[in-house]
Amino acid sequence: MKPLARLLAAAALLTPATAHAQLWQTPQTTAAQAILKDYAAQGNVLKRGETTVTLDVAGNAVVGVFIEAGTVADLARGIGVGWGLTEAELPKLQANLAAPRVLTAAKKGVIELTDDGATDLIALKSTGDGAQTRFSAYVAVKVWPDSAFPATRNVMGSAAAPDTLRIFSDFQCPYCKQMWDRSAKAWEAAPEAYRTYHYQFPLTMHRNAFAAAEASECASAQGQFWPYANALFAAYEQWTPLEPKDIPATLTTYAKAAGLDPATFTACLSSHAFKSSIDAQIKAGIAVGVQGTPTVYLNGVKLQNYSDAAELARVHAATTATPSAAALIDARLKLFR
Repeated sequence: MKPLARLLAAAALLTPATAHAQLWQTPQTTAAQAILKDYAAQGNVLKRGETTVTLDVAGNAVVGVFIEAGTVADLARGIGVGWGLTEAELPKLQANLAAPRVLTAAKKGVIELTDDGATDLIALKSTGDGAQTRFSAYVAVKVWPDSAFPATRNVMGSAAAPDTLRIFSDFQCPYCKQMWDRSAKAWEAAPEAYRTYHYQFPLTMHRNAFAAAEASECASAQGQFWPYANALFAAYEQWTPLEPKDIPATLTTYAKAAGLDPATFTACLSSHAFKSSIDAQIKAGIAVGVQGTPTVYLNGVKLQNYSDAAELARVHAATTATPSAAALIDARLKLFR
């Protein structure tokens, strides 16, 4: 999170969960907030005097809130709609919006991520001076483009599938094994519905995770990533407690069992042929807000709970609607650049 967004989020006592949850509400729920009681609704547009709050809706979910206001107080209220704030929480947000550095940034136009998990964003802009000043703001979910994710050979599912899943995982992470044994099996069984990309994100706290990631990439070089990944998770209890010095031999044993050429595999593993690739995947993961494993993105949206069918359905509806969440948000953000 950049300094301006951090200042505003702190003023509103905002957490990633509260901002994210509010933005995914239905337009009816968002419009019914108490801080909008004096606003007149015309569809997804709410007006009071010279202030307009427009709800950008995709798949019957609010994915963005666009505010046009003539005062900082009205600007704060509009942002509060996107963040689900109460009347009592607005004064502090208003005070921070009036800070000189915020007002200076707004004159140039600014777009920043709202939280360190990179789930939401805020944009601000002002025009005019003195009594003629007009403010615009936009609070929206963050939809990452395909270009934000690194290249990987580790892909399964139809290229024509409507949903793209991108998984950042760690072979020594117990929660990743849980995901692999449950949700990932369901996604694999539905290749026409899901195209799944696997990315390496070995955590430093797991001493054998990086070696396992390298081994899986060596298996991938022989066209056997998914079978080898299955073998690693199936043998999770056996290899994860081992001393690092004993790991290469064990990983080679799994390669032989999976039908890989052992000499080629061993040479790949001992030369650390894929270290730079794994490092690049970790770096890219951090850039899109990965903070732990597993982290799953559906059509560019970071999921709060990848096993929640309702969340997957909601994100699917918003990202595949016409216009899509990404199209609506990108069009709004052009106003702030």
